[in-house]
Amino acid sequence: MNNSLDFIGDVHGHCDELRALLQKLGYVESEGAFRYPGGERSAVFLGDYVDRGPKVRETLNLVRAMRDAGSAIALMGNHEFNMLSFWQKNGAGGGHFLHRFKDGFLREHSFNKIAIHSRTVTSFVGRKQEFLDALDFVKTLPIYLETESFRAQHACFDVNAVAALRREGITCFADCNFDELIARANDEDFEYEDSLFVPMSTLLKGPEMPLPVGEYFTDAEGVRRVKTRIAWWVNPAKVSFGELSFQPGVSMDVQAEVLPQVRQRNFYGESERPVFFGHYWLTGLPKLIRDNVCCLDFSVAGYRGNGRLVAYRFDGEQKLDESKFVWVEASSL
Repeated sequence: MNNSLDFIGDVHGHCDELRALLQKLGYVESEGAFRYPGGERSAVFLGDYVDRGPKVRETLNLVRAMRDAGSAIALMGNHEFNMLSFWQKNGAGGGHFLHRFKDGFLREHSFNKIAIHSRTVTSFVGRKQEFLDALDFVKTLPIYLETESFRAQHACFDVNAVAALRREGITCFADCNFDELIARANDEDFEYEDSLFVPMSTLLKGPEMPLPVGEYFTDAEGVRRVKTRIAWWVNPAKVSFGELSFQPGVSMDVQAEVLPQVRQRNFYGESERPVFFGHYWLTGLPKLIRDNVCCLDFSVAGYRGNGRLVAYRFDGEQKLDESKFVWVEASSL
């Protein structure tokens, strides 16, 4: 892998915007896949291809074609992980039955969960085998990517989480017995000693901390949340609850002490190599969080319809440059 890479944020079924962004970046569609002329650049997709948008199937097919052609690397997002869990029977394979989910699947088939997943299912109506093939493709998506020049994952880079997966020899859900691995990744209550909930959740969903008792906020999908996401690149030992909370678009005036276990957690320092991720629903014009911290989710699937699908053109620089963002507007297509 060279260092001429285009990192691309959450697509969520917005295939028209993805095609427009790739063309704007200089990729050309040939022999069934987008490629950069001469193979001089490659794309790195940061996960969340499914749900919410109108063309999930087309998005997965485009990303997979680029991956198979060698013109892109595609990482797993929490929505792909949720999709695998949504269709996985609890206790499949004869082991790791999780009492949290009783006799059903590894995701509740509640109204909210079905509503989130409905765009994905609708996109594959009448194409059952293609959907099963898509599930198999998703299993092969790496959970993180690390080189001497950068790190990339869907939500949060954490050295302990990466080390835990490396000890197990796990890079994706196709690396060992899938039935066991997906259950271990969902073992939130640590029913089994080999639970992988913490490293998987950290990398794919990011760390959270509880709000004070009685406090909550309602997210864009109407779900009541009693935890807030953590700005994992901020030193938790030195900041207030509000400064450590990272919940873009949510107004929270919370006066609370940061829990000791949160104060002691790892954070991504200013001297680390650049890290690229999505997941966090930023809004407005693309900008860096810090010169080595780059979030590329600018809400192309946002309900307001004014988000952007964003890329960063990376060429190995260790101090990132805001002039290297490239994007298309969701509302312009």
